[in-house]
Amino acid sequence: MAKSSEESPSRRTFMTAVIGLITALVAVALAIPILGEILSPLFKQRDIVWEELGKQSDLEKIEPLSPKFIPVYFKVREGWTVNTLPRQVIAVKDVDGSLHFFSNQCTHLGCPLHWIVARQKFMCPCHGGMFNILGKVVGGPPPRPLFEWVHKIENGTVFIQNKFLNNPKDRGI
Repeated sequence: MAKSSEESPSRRTFMTAVIGLITALVAVALAIPILGEILSPLFKQRDIVWEELGKQSDLEKIEPLSPKFIPVYFKVREGWTVNTLPRQVIAVKDVDGSLHFFSNQCTHLGCPLHWIVARQKFMCPCHGGMFNILGKVVGGPPPRPLFEWVHKIENGTVFIQNKFLNNPKDRGI
């Protein structure tokens, strides 16, 4: 039996198509987990944890409208590890006696703030942003007031959560 000239190219074309299809399936099967690994941090929320900040009685001793910087360390699970995230909390007692807990990071680019006693303002050393004692923007480029920590008081102890009351992303830190 002699082969016709039409059979060979069609068989070759068919095999090329089958090999191409198998290659495409393997590529898709490998790409899905790789893309999932790359994109997963965009959608993953951190654990929401509470950390003790101090005794309510100690914090109420703060002078009104005088900030107190308090370090806090959040232990957050990320994957298989538990990381410690150090943060600085600015505790402020208002004239009515209520306590506010602000982030120490400028809302412009996240630089750490400094309290300037002579001006009675928080100042950002990076771009000159200024905030009053209650976190309102009074100068410079910051687009919004200081973030305020979610907090609660239980049995005379103040706890801080690793997210903010006025954070638009609400993903935790």
